[in-house]
Amino acid sequence: MEVSAVTIDFWNTIYDSSNGKERNAYRQKILIQEMDKTGHLVMHDEYDKAMKATWEYFEEIWTKQHRTPGSEECVSFIWNHLKLPQVPESIEIVIKAFEDSVLIHPPKLIDGVKNALEKMHERFPLALISDTGFSPGTILLEQMRRDGIDHLFKGYSFSDETGVSKPNSKAFITALEFTQSSPEETVHIGDIEQTDVKGAKEHGMKAIRFSGSITEYVSVRNTDDTQADHEFHRWDDITNLIIK
Repeated sequence: MEVSAVTIDFWNTIYDSSNGKERNAYRQKILIQEMDKTGHLVMHDEYDKAMKATWEYFEEIWTKQHRTPGSEECVSFIWNHLKLPQVPESIEIVIKAFEDSVLIHPPKLIDGVKNALEKMHERFPLALISDTGFSPGTILLEQMRRDGIDHLFKGYSFSDETGVSKPNSKAFITALEFTQSSPEETVHIGDIEQTDVKGAKEHGMKAIRFSGSITEYVSVRNTDDTQADHEFHRWDDITNLIIK
């Protein structure tokens, strides 16, 4: 594959989704602790229902408006759903807990990805394109720094910073400004057909669908059919294709 630059997704492409239950438990613990201070009891099942409603709210906006609500917006939704007392100090603590949960219970780098990134970095400019969730781009970047891969990228297109999520072309345009490459000479690597692959192809880029870290969340969005130029389950296969 003839390319001169590479853009890459974060979740389930570079990092897996491990420790998701632990992250949610941490968020729940902090929220309940803060409400205990006010004498407002939050039952675990009430929290679970509120979180389910929050993810549905997030999904609706992400898929239809092509933006990702951040922690502040999501915590506000939870607060209103549970009819919690408006205590600014507690709200700020819970927002921070939602954001920092990725650092406290981090996901893992996918097998082979660090070696692949290092090899590609020697040949091409790399940029990250990530749709963020509860944790903003600054937190994801800190996790990358802790894992020693942040310096391999020329820049980052995080949805909480650009105001749009994939497949919106702005997400890809922002990344290409860092790589200083044209869409035609750039390949995007990501796991979700409707965001990564569709967005890249609509913007005139090549696309590789990475299927080596499929979760239930991803599998319901992807069919066997793909617009991608290639599909791989291992990072070694990606580097073998791109680096000749």
